[in-house]
Amino acid sequence: MLLQAGTNEVLLDDSTRTAARARTAGVDVVLDITADAPQVFQSFAGVLDEADQALDRAALFLTQQLRAAGPAT
Repeated sequence: MLLQAGTNEVLLDDSTRTAARARTAGVDVVLDITADAPQVFQSFAGVLDEADQALDRAALFLTQQLRAAGPAT
C-alpha cells in the first residue's frame, strides 16, 4: 500500500493512522510524506516539482509491485 501526503495536508494524521493500522494488520506500507506540500498536491503535476516527484515515486512503487507479483496466469 502506498500512501502519499503533504505536511500541510488536513488528512496527514489520517494517513499516518492508516499506515500504522495497515502495518499492524500485516500490510506492507510505504508512507510517503512530502514537506510543505498541501492536500492533493499531486494534482499540480507539471506545475510543482514536488507533485512530479511524488507521481514518479508512485509509478516506481506500482512498477515494483507488479514485478513482484509476476506474470498473470
